[in-house]
Amino acid sequence: MENNAQVIAILRGIPADEAVPHIACLLEHGINRVEITTNSPEWETSLRRVRQRFGGDIQLGVGTVTTADHLRRSVAAGADFILTPNLNPAIVTQAKAQGLFVCAGVFTPGEIYSAVELGVDVVKIFPACALPRNYPQLIKGPLSQPVSFSAVGGVDLDNAAEYLRYYDSVGLGSALYKPGQRVADTAARCERLRQHGK
Repeated sequence: MENNAQVIAILRGIPADEAVPHIACLLEHGINRVEITTNSPEWETSLRRVRQRFGGDIQLGVGTVTTADHLRRSVAAGADFILTPNLNPAIVTQAKAQGLFVCAGVFTPGEIYSAVELGVDVVKIFPACALPRNYPQLIKGPLSQPVSFSAVGGVDLDNAAEYLRYYDSVGLGSALYKPGQRVADTAARCERLRQHGK
């Protein structure tokens, strides 16, 4: 990819003291949408530090939001958006009422249509690798309004560009970041991602 603007970096398991340097690296490589998951250590501390350091230069999300408590804490920590692994109408409704951008995990056509009716901003197809890569193209026809599709699950540095032929964005997790990895490794993976799309 010539630019990485369509990538959402999923930082699952990142320690709070590593969040800022790794996200600085992502920003240097054109990735400004970052998700820190609720099953990461001290995830709220990470969010606050990242928001304080980068302000509006980053779109900061909380992933694996499954409870009202997660949602409340995400808002308090300065999240711009949330991502859910499943379609939970109560969470979606509450998040929209808080003014958050919502990316909800779905899989079946029925879940996609329900998500659209709930006002979800992005439908996150998860796990995307279990479906044909042109799945959004097959679904979009009957939808009554434009919908943004994001592929998550099985997307890696080698196939991300192929997914982006059909999806509006991709979420990259362990392919981009694994707990304990050096910032230099994150930089190398970002550059490899850019090169693979050329």
